[in-house]
Amino acid sequence: MNIVIILLCFILTAFFHQGLYVLIPFISLFYISTQKKSKLTLNPISKIYLHVVFVVLGFLVIQTALYFDIKIFSVKGWLRFVAYFMFAVLISYMKKEDIKYAFIIIILYFILTIPLGFHQFLGWEGGRNQNIFDHSNHLAYVLSMSIYFLVFHNPFKNKVIKIVCLIGLLLSLILTKSTGGLLVLLVLLGYNALNSKRISFLKKLTFVVLLLMAIILTVSFSDKIAYQLDSIGYISWEFLKERINTYTIDGVNRAGGHGSFVWRIIYWSKLMATFFSEAFLKIVFGVGVDHLTKGNMPYSFMDKDPHNDFVKVLLEYGVLGFLLFLNFLKNIYKVMGKNLNIIILMAIPMFFGNAIVNFPFNITLILVLMYEFKKNNIKID
Repeated sequence: MNIVIILLCFILTAFFHQGLYVLIPFISLFYISTQKKSKLTLNPISKIYLHVVFVVLGFLVIQTALYFDIKIFSVKGWLRFVAYFMFAVLISYMKKEDIKYAFIIIILYFILTIPLGFHQFLGWEGGRNQNIFDHSNHLAYVLSMSIYFLVFHNPFKNKVIKIVCLIGLLLSLILTKSTGGLLVLLVLLGYNALNSKRISFLKKLTFVVLLLMAIILTVSFSDKIAYQLDSIGYISWEFLKERINTYTIDGVNRAGGHGSFVWRIIYWSKLMATFFSEAFLKIVFGVGVDHLTKGNMPYSFMDKDPHNDFVKVLLEYGVLGFLLFLNFLKNIYKVMGKNLNIIILMAIPMFFGNAIVNFPFNITLILVLMYEFKKNNIKID
């Protein structure tokens, strides 16, 4: 039953994540009430998420009082963190074996649906594998965490099955053509190889050469990634300053035209320049919860969300909120036994995407966090 609940929540992140705002709290409270100890207990990970719930609620109250305004989407933004917290509580009551078997089913599903990935890659508009998810980047980050789980927690006893699954997941990730997803994997690979004490310097050097070759091959395979790298040559202080000062001409923004990476740099720079010209209180406390989520834009020049959670948090919660966000990452790092792999899994998607509002990313992340925490704290499990 536990595995079914996990898989149900995971599937709904792709098909109907809006339902999780209600379903996760309902399932969590019902599940806890059926346990021998029905009193709510929180482990360190759940406590960190509860702290986030209170912090966001605090900013919601402060911003409402300061600006004499409250938005429905801001309340919804807070409820999203409540759902994350309740899911963390739900998973904390389950055994690590339940999480492991859920991951096995998820990994096998991705292997069996590789033909779908090829079909989307070759036949769909945009040519990117997204499986059942709304966007290929959502799939890419879930795949990167699945690969991490497969490699570091070895849910399959048979080595042949593990290798086949690893190749399948890597293939699916490549078919997403997600720069961020591939970067997560490459950074994880590089960090763990270079940080290993069991690998000699010569082998590390060999690995670096092979890694560079893999990056070159990946770039060659993906025109999108190659174009991104080529476009970096446009970036200079003079170029950015000119684009920021003349961002909109005749109602048309001038951030595009040089690849999505350059677009991001220009867009982030324009957002921060505009934000730091705001009144002092807004700089400290932010423009409002979820005000930079798609459809809820505080500035007239905005046509998309920032595709960067660090920028999003800074603008929505101000400098104070941004410092608390960094503290959240620090607390996760400490609770997870100073495992930098977890921070890599979190920080890169947050830097290049909208991971905070992404249910597939957060549900999968909580599963990884809770499994690893339970594995390292056997008595708690």
